[in-house]
Amino acid sequence: MSETVEQPNQEVGPKPYKGQFAMDPDNLDAELSKIPLFMTQLPEEENDTLSALQSLVFDGTPEEIAQNFKEQGNDCFRAGKIKYKDAITFYTKAIETECKDQKIIEACLANRAQCNLELQNYGRVLSDCSKCLAINPKNVKALYRSAKALLALDKLVEAIDCCDHALAIEPDNKAVKEVKQKAVDRKAMMDKKLKEKEEKEKREREKKEGLERAMKERKIKIKVEDKDVRERANIEYDPETDTISWPVFFLYPEYKESDYIQSFNETNTFQDHLEVIFEHPAPWDAKHEYTADSVEVYFEDTRGLNPKLIKIGKKLPLGKILSLDQYIIKNGVPSFIIIPKNSTFKQGFIDKYKK
Repeated sequence: MSETVEQPNQEVGPKPYKGQFAMDPDNLDAELSKIPLFMTQLPEEENDTLSALQSLVFDGTPEEIAQNFKEQGNDCFRAGKIKYKDAITFYTKAIETECKDQKIIEACLANRAQCNLELQNYGRVLSDCSKCLAINPKNVKALYRSAKALLALDKLVEAIDCCDHALAIEPDNKAVKEVKQKAVDRKAMMDKKLKEKEEKEKREREKKEGLERAMKERKIKIKVEDKDVRERANIEYDPETDTISWPVFFLYPEYKESDYIQSFNETNTFQDHLEVIFEHPAPWDAKHEYTADSVEVYFEDTRGLNPKLIKIGKKLPLGKILSLDQYIIKNGVPSFIIIPKNSTFKQGFIDKYKK
């Protein structure tokens, strides 16, 4: 059984006449946008009617022309943020006329500053407010907008000064008082942070100077081969006890292992740290030869062409060893070789330094 497909209603007969200015009712917004009165943006192509209307803008005295541009700018500003740039254009046209009425120019400068304030163009705000205040030093709006721009730029002293000038003219201006309070609060916070920063820098500077002085007094020598390692080396000087704490490596060449001691005070002995390290057998010490009592401590004397191995007493403090003529600290991190005194590895390792 076949189905009958209904055709949509179609107009029959001759089409009705459409005049030259007839509009398409289905696309009314687009049609209206072609008419200068209803335009929301300038057309790309030439529009004779619009050109004729634009030429009328410049009819009249400079004061009338400037006033007209000012009012157009005000209309754009009231339309909201999407029209702020257009408002700026109209205010600029007003300012660029030969208008002798300074009140119109003053208002346009203040209004253009407000548009730029909303658009966060703070430099332009300050420029326009400055020109506005040159015309009328008591323009509170210009002072207020200058203060808001200066606050946004963290120029807090200047912002407070602008508020003070405005309040001298209008002591009860609530908006100005609010801006001033924000500037005062932020300045207090920033002053506090700056003071804390300066105090911290002073402490660090004094600490560094104290460390340099202490190392000079102890005749400690540091050779820098790797600047990054040297900068990261956490050498701490305690001015109260006049002691230095060092980051130290204990090296175990037999197993190519090491221990890193973050803070080895110069008054502590090697025995102090060895007892802590070997309180329990090291996981790599298969023969259990490494204990605080069974190991010996050495360091390399690198002053000549061939390094020498020097044995030191475990009960000596670190500071005494670092002050020796033979000891040169590489990159700010002292290192010592740990070997079991009765191991088969010991003699072969020492013999390498005798060649």
